[in-house]
Amino acid sequence: MFGYDEEVLIRSGAFGSVFRVKKGDEYFALKEMKGKKLRDREVTFLKAADHPLFPKFVDSYDEGLSYILEEFIWGNPLDECIERRGGFAQPECMRFAISIADGIAYLQQAEGGILFRDLKAENLILQPDGEIRLCDLGAACFLDDASSTGAGTVGASAPEQLQAGAAQGMYSDVYAFGKLLYHMLTGKRAAGGDVSIKKIDPSYSSNMELIIRQCCMEKPEDRIPDMYNVLQRLVDVATCTPREYVKLEKNAERVLKEMDAGKSVSFSRNIQA
Repeated sequence: MFGYDEEVLIRSGAFGSVFRVKKGDEYFALKEMKGKKLRDREVTFLKAADHPLFPKFVDSYDEGLSYILEEFIWGNPLDECIERRGGFAQPECMRFAISIADGIAYLQQAEGGILFRDLKAENLILQPDGEIRLCDLGAACFLDDASSTGAGTVGASAPEQLQAGAAQGMYSDVYAFGKLLYHMLTGKRAAGGDVSIKKIDPSYSSNMELIIRQCCMEKPEDRIPDMYNVLQRLVDVATCTPREYVKLEKNAERVLKEMDAGKSVSFSRNIQA
């Protein structure tokens, strides 16, 4: 069909199809898209996503339809892995979370600010080596263009992404990250706005509870403002000493009590301001 040594259809959707193709000894993902404008838009963000989390861009061309050739990522969709395992243990989940947060923060701090806008388990691949990768930048956009276009998935994306004309920002990816972290830990998709992991298992870390809840606040101004701040919070928890961890847990418990009492938490750093 395309002239490659091997061509296997991986999936089809409203915007086109994805094939695994082989040329010589190398495998690639070939995206067949129904519009050149959509293809060129995704190529822009794929080239900008020069980070280990994302697939590497190889080529793009037109041959009746429009095509993107990129690195093929071996592994299983994360949503299938979560379903099979019923969620991941906190240490493993923390490792995945830091990798994902680092990649999304990289996009947000790129020139023009890039929002991913469709962060969910279905778009992540767990590789055989245990590393995690994020695919499909079809919903990505520059920060200044975000509010003029809708994108995302009901139940996973921030509410403002699904409301026509609502302001979107870096905090929108933060919301989706919180929902994803809940899904990875518990093996369940959050029902509505309730993202308390401790209601499922009180032994979960108070810091993880706090981070998830502060990511998923209904009002954007109440959330952790951007993925750089989320990444810092995760790294602080993951790299602290046992004594420091106890102190961080006690502080998180205090803040959670304040939140449950209706008090708000302010943030000192917001790279969008």
